This record gives sequence, C-alpha cells and structure tokens, in this order.
Amino acid sequence: MITVQGLQAGYGKLFVLNDISHTFPKGEFTAILGPNGSGKSTLLKSIFGITSVFSGKITIDEKNLVGVPTEKISSYGIAYIPQRQNIFTGLTVLENLMLVTRKYPKAETQRLLAEINELFPILMKRSSQPAGQLSGGERQMVAIALGWLLKPQVMLLDEPSAGLSPRFAIEVFRVLQQLAHQGMTLIVVEQNARRVLDWCEKVCILREGQIVFTGTAEECRNDEHTVKNYLGVYSHKTI
Repeated sequence: MITVQGLQAGYGKLFVLNDISHTFPKGEFTAILGPNGSGKSTLLKSIFGITSVFSGKITIDEKNLVGVPTEKISSYGIAYIPQRQNIFTGLTVLENLMLVTRKYPKAETQRLLAEINELFPILMKRSSQPAGQLSGGERQMVAIALGWLLKPQVMLLDEPSAGLSPRFAIEVFRVLQQLAHQGMTLIVVEQNARRVLDWCEKVCILREGQIVFTGTAEECRNDEHTVKNYLGVYSHKTI
C-alpha cells in the first residue's frame, strides 16, 4: 500500500504538487487523470524518488520513501515505467528480458518466461526481433514485462497508451487489469480517460497540482461536473 500525506514536491525550487494526500490500496488499479501540467507525472516521480520533495510523507507499508535513493526504492518493491526510453532498442526482445532474468536461477527464469508468454503472447513470437523494430504497442508490452520481471508490489506507469492504436491500447490495459487482479498495485498516469476508465478501479484527478476528485471509475463516469470540467469531456455518456 502506498500512502501520500501532505506532499509538496517539484523540481529545484519549482513547486508542482501542493498538499497531495491519497492512499493507493494493495491490488488496485488507480488511474491518475487531469489536464496537461497538472502534476500527474510528478506524482509518480515523487513516489520513485526523482523529484524534490519539500514537505510531506510518502510510505509503502509504513516504510518511508522520502529521501531514499531511487535504487533502494526499487528494492522496496516499486517499479517505474516511464513513457519514453523504457527499453533497450538495440537488443532483441529476449535479450531485454534476459537482462532482468539473469539474476534468477535457470528454472525460475524458464518459469517466468513461460508466464510472460501467457501475459504477452506476442512477445515470445517476437523474441528474436530487435526491440527497436517493434510497434509502439509491442514496445510498451516489453517495458511492462521488464517491470513485471522485477516482481514488484507496486508498478508506476506514465502514459502507457500514448501513441498506441486502439487495439494495442486495449491489450495493454487488459494486461494491467490482469496484474491488478493478481494482487499488484498499479498507479497509472493517463491522458485518455475514455480508454482507461473502462479498465481501472479507482480514479484520482489532479488539477494545478492538487487533487480535485477521487472515487471509483463508475463514480467518475457518472459525475457530470467532474467529466466536463476536469477531463474535458462534455458528457459522461461519451466516455
């Protein structure tokens, strides 16, 4: 469980987040929504230790994360998948995966690769292909698979559907929903509310560095004021 209390954070002397408090329960898929510049990505980066935290607390299962080096935060069971530069394009798909699995015994590696084949069937079909030749959706699946191989409790994803075709976006969200059902906590920044609200359980909307809405995906859809004023959609029926 990730808990954020009274968080003020940003970059250098620039404040981006102002008094953010929210709890992300274990095993839930939470979408972070809001207009550009609202602080969505900054929230993820603050959890992962790559912003300036001016005040407040961030904890995972009551263990403090503020001021902890990023490499140690990873050891607490948190994986961060940025929007760009999230795979090694000069390596094949399998070589990307083996960078993580090489730390496991051979039998464990084979078991994990078999599970990846179930989660991402297309990746094993592309195993010998250079990752730089994959489509955008396939690259995103490699990035998620790399994060999953770290066996995290929590996965932070920044715009996983950006630039993807509707078909691949659905496939990415299907996999994320499946990971949440397996007990992983997912905190996912998204621009496309129409897509993610069909898959996530909870919603947290930011505007100008502050939380303006929290609730279930269904509550968000049915809140006309929220949909119109914070998501830029004029009727929840269009989501």
